[in-house]
Amino acid sequence: MSDEHVKTMTAMYRAVVDSADYIESRYSAAGLDDISAGESFLLGILARHDRAGALRLLDGLGFAERDVVALTDGLGRRGYLRTRAAAPGRSRPAAVLTRRGMTVVNLSEYALRAASWADFPLREGDIIVSTPVKCGTTWTQMICALLVFQTPDLPGSLPDLSPWLDAEPVARRETAAALAAQTHRRFIKTHLPLSELPADDRVTYVVVGRHLLDAAISYYHHRINAAEHHERPASANRRGSSSPRNWLLQWIATDTDLHANRGHLLPDMLGHLSEAWARRADPGVVLLHYEDLSADLEGEMRNLAARLGISVPGHAWPALVKAATFSEMRSAAGRLQPEDGLGGAPEKFFRKGTSGSGRSLLSSAELAYYHARAAQLAPPDCLAWLHREDRSG
Repeated sequence: MSDEHVKTMTAMYRAVVDSADYIESRYSAAGLDDISAGESFLLGILARHDRAGALRLLDGLGFAERDVVALTDGLGRRGYLRTRAAAPGRSRPAAVLTRRGMTVVNLSEYALRAASWADFPLREGDIIVSTPVKCGTTWTQMICALLVFQTPDLPGSLPDLSPWLDAEPVARRETAAALAAQTHRRFIKTHLPLSELPADDRVTYVVVGRHLLDAAISYYHHRINAAEHHERPASANRRGSSSPRNWLLQWIATDTDLHANRGHLLPDMLGHLSEAWARRADPGVVLLHYEDLSADLEGEMRNLAARLGISVPGHAWPALVKAATFSEMRSAAGRLQPEDGLGGAPEKFFRKGTSGSGRSLLSSAELAYYHARAAQLAPPDCLAWLHREDRSG
């Protein structure tokens, strides 16, 4: 257990305590009135670490072992977990979460991130870019930046111009302060779905869809690149998958995973897009699709400008559209996306930008399995919009 890990988890625990009222209101709304935000943090620690590791970490957070035992017993009696006896020579989580416990952990992660928005002052004209992971977030941020500033020579990097408010709950005050200091029309990044964001008639919510098999395999390669930089290749492939195809099949089949970020699994991503699809007639919601951006970038940029009420001089369009192409963004990666944990190689963030790579890995039967899973999670009209030319399911 490294000192850095203890430091990170200490900061996270403080963020949980600071947001306790908001998090516990989520539990109450779900019919879980007998658990505190602090106890939910303990649940996550016990379910992700063996007993010795959990105790070391909790000791670093200021928990005495007797207090941990008492809290664990209480959570067990209330049906949130089952404790595990230590097994010689084996490293296993100290506790197994029940369905009730898993519900709390899943609620906690979204609630902690959504708390970043709960007290964040929105402004007239704000743009919130709300996308599932690897569905075109950075592309959409770039398009918004080009429309707002109306020049390819942006005054800063995309993370500075368009901060990810809920990326680091422990630093949310600093991120909120940076956004408060901005004088241009703000466009803010999030991977949270619309239901987790404050509803405000003054704000435009831009949601981008992409075939989720392509998004998933793009996410797989992003994790591999990041893990290789940090010399943690095993963490990029935690489930032991030996190939992108095996990882993709496991991703399709997985509903919950304590080691995966909430929002990065198939049910969460489809839920995100289904919510936006249901609100597509809302004048404050703009629904884009990766394939449309690829097929007609200028047309989609002009449509988005109209929805945002932004007027662009005719002579400016060619340069703005060129700056939003994949090749131009990749060549400018060091300026646009300078810090992405990829070891001084930000161009790796822009891997291919093409469609079909996820689908091409699967057999007809496996692709049919994906479509069967998707049909259980989203309405058919949303799936027809999302999958476009892919009718094999």
